[in-house]
Amino acid sequence: MIFNNINKPEPHEIKFWLKELNFSINDASNALGISKRQIARLLSGATSAKRVHALAMQMLWLINENEKDLSKNVIHNKSTKSINIPIK
Repeated sequence: MIFNNINKPEPHEIKFWLKELNFSINDASNALGISKRQIARLLSGATSAKRVHALAMQMLWLINENEKDLSKNVIHNKSTKSINIPIK
């Protein structure tokens, strides 16, 4: 979980989110569907992030983590590619 309080994420948590996803302000605004100025206001603390923003950021983070896990489990053969899914 990225945010301590999903209803009101703090600016330092949003900065951590940007760093974890390797996003610029432009990338974040495109992914969340809000303006670059609004992202800057969220980062500075001038505006509080809403729950919908936090949920969207969490979803993007989870997708990114899932892609990292899947890329570790891909086996590259000369003729075919397969995905190895470990069962716990």
